[in-house]
Amino acid sequence: MQERNKTTKYIMPVAFAMILVAFLVSGVFFMRDSLMKQTVEERSNQLKEMVTQIRANLDSGLQTHWNLVEGLNNAVQGNQFKNSRDVSDNIAHLENDFCTELYGCRVMLLDEQGTAYLSDGPAGIWYDISHLLDGKKRHTFVSETDNIAGSFLVFSQELDDPITMGENNVRFTHIALLKDIQTLKQYYTTTTYGGSAATYIIKKNGTLAYFDADNDDVIGARNVNKALEEAEYVQGQSFAAVQEQLDKDGIAAANILLNRSEYCYCLTALQDYDITLMLLIPADSVAVSTLNMMNSTIRTEIIFMSAMALMLLLAVIGFIRVQRSSQMVKMEQETNKELNRLRMVAESANAAKSTFLNNMSHDIRTPMNAIIGFTNIALKHSPPPEIKGCLDKISDSSEHLLALINDVLDISRIESGKIKFVPEAVDITEVSDSVLTIMDGYLSNRNITFKTELTEPKTPFVLTDAVRVREVLVNILGNAVKFTQDGGTITFAVSYLPGIDDRHVNVRYRISDTGIGMSEEFVDHIFDEFSQEEHGARTQYQGTGLGMAITKRYVDLMGGTISVESKKGVGSTFIVELPMEITDACEVKKKDYSVGKMDLTGLKILLAEDNDLNAEIAMVQLEELGIQITRASDGEEAVRIFAENPQGTFNLILMDVMMPKMNGYEATKAIRSLPNRPDAAAIPIIAMTANAFAEDVQASLDAGMNGHLSKPIVMDEVIKAIARNLN
Repeated sequence: MQERNKTTKYIMPVAFAMILVAFLVSGVFFMRDSLMKQTVEERSNQLKEMVTQIRANLDSGLQTHWNLVEGLNNAVQGNQFKNSRDVSDNIAHLENDFCTELYGCRVMLLDEQGTAYLSDGPAGIWYDISHLLDGKKRHTFVSETDNIAGSFLVFSQELDDPITMGENNVRFTHIALLKDIQTLKQYYTTTTYGGSAATYIIKKNGTLAYFDADNDDVIGARNVNKALEEAEYVQGQSFAAVQEQLDKDGIAAANILLNRSEYCYCLTALQDYDITLMLLIPADSVAVSTLNMMNSTIRTEIIFMSAMALMLLLAVIGFIRVQRSSQMVKMEQETNKELNRLRMVAESANAAKSTFLNNMSHDIRTPMNAIIGFTNIALKHSPPPEIKGCLDKISDSSEHLLALINDVLDISRIESGKIKFVPEAVDITEVSDSVLTIMDGYLSNRNITFKTELTEPKTPFVLTDAVRVREVLVNILGNAVKFTQDGGTITFAVSYLPGIDDRHVNVRYRISDTGIGMSEEFVDHIFDEFSQEEHGARTQYQGTGLGMAITKRYVDLMGGTISVESKKGVGSTFIVELPMEITDACEVKKKDYSVGKMDLTGLKILLAEDNDLNAEIAMVQLEELGIQITRASDGEEAVRIFAENPQGTFNLILMDVMMPKMNGYEATKAIRSLPNRPDAAAIPIIAMTANAFAEDVQASLDAGMNGHLSKPIVMDEVIKAIARNLN
């Protein structure tokens, strides 16, 4: 009996330990499955965010072409053509005057019989004439007709007044812009995933219109939709569900297996252009940090579970052999070791996030450099007043966008949770004007009455952070447009109240709308982070719920106040009051698109730049100053050109950083170390790069450079840097 009790005494803790181990192992498998689902969702969300940005960029770029079509329509009005040769000559003049080659476009006129006329003559009956017979004035679609070589995105508009030709009075009824579909690449190209992303432009019927990627087409089918429908999906997804989400939200993503490899794809519909854009990326290239974190978590959990099981086993053995104390010390040591490893994993994940934000900063600044650069080039050529007005607005909007990018991607601010308030001397009325310019774009496709009540201040010159003020106002006005139905009214009022003394003024902004309004319960939480009204009409509007929280933070940062009154179904009114210090007009920096008064004629510069657009912008602006430019397409070529030319050939080097074969840091060090070249150590080398963080500036100086210019480049700053280093 005593032996039986002794056996029972040992069996019970062992059985308990085995049950607990089984429970822990089941927990590991459950966690792994849960984390895998979260990873698939994270991949979809990342792709959706990327494709949403691409779609916005594409929409913006394509809208420019409609502006071009409208200009062409106005330009041909009132013309009379003698014959087909006269028609072709006029088309050629239009293409030259409107620089359509820069857009990758050709101009086409259509007569009422459907005959197409190009700059090189008639092209016969246009097979796509059927698209224009529905009675609409404008049409956009993908064309792949045989009588006009190439694949085009067509922007067609019916002429306001038909044009006649010759004695037979042939009537031209439509003008069209044929955009080479390959040139759409500039709007959707992304290097975020290391060049592994493939882009598909799909026509309405599901067939492939254009494919762009560094690698071969893994889908390999003419009808992309049919291939996606027949593919094997993971995590219970299906093409039918993707189509349903695409029809509902305009964007959808899923994971499929192609050639035994997992891929992520995202579809977004561009309904106005009758096409669908698809991004296809190997799954292991998306959410890499999340996947690594998942694997690390699973490994950590397995180790932790193993440690727990070992502790139980040692407890049982200790209970039997009276060795519990020594085993517990050993387990404590292993636990500490694991905690140190987890800390290192967390630090690695944080470093990966920093690397991602640095790469995003570089990739966004590169196209921004092209936008701002070409705008400044156009402004310097004395455009007509109406064109200059458009370019000024592009410049203002570009500067605003660049400022937002700087805030979002500034790693030091994100890590510390701090945002700087940098007051500068500004004309406060110009801030309101720039906000109204931005709102023109928000309201372009809406039937909303927009009223302004702008009071003239006694003195418009104040010290404030114009970027923050503009972002606060655009955020509130953007919400007003978003939540106000067509036929409604939005009012933007600006007034000026006395400040704490004669040197201060309180600027009051009142923004009211007749939109859907908010419940009284939600108004109390509108400035909370991630706050979104759960019930009612507002649930159909998507967003992060951070907009009003950020707005409140900016207002508090500037020492102001923000209040809101709202009623369901009636509308909302926001009142923002910001204190500002009055300053003198002479302190306000005026915009100046001139290149400065310094004479740099005859200066010889070696430009190392791998991006063709950025190189073109820099060369055009510098050559206008009389500077002789020699371009190298990468760091290795820059070193070779400098080494092969005799001493004194170049006065200065402008060096990009992110280049193939050899980056700017490596190229600088290679030039500085060239033997038998005294000028190699003395020649000024200035970084001109999209890497714009403080650590990037220091890295340029550490590599042996003399200065650092961040893209988008400002020519005044470039000229000052050149003159400063040459002096």
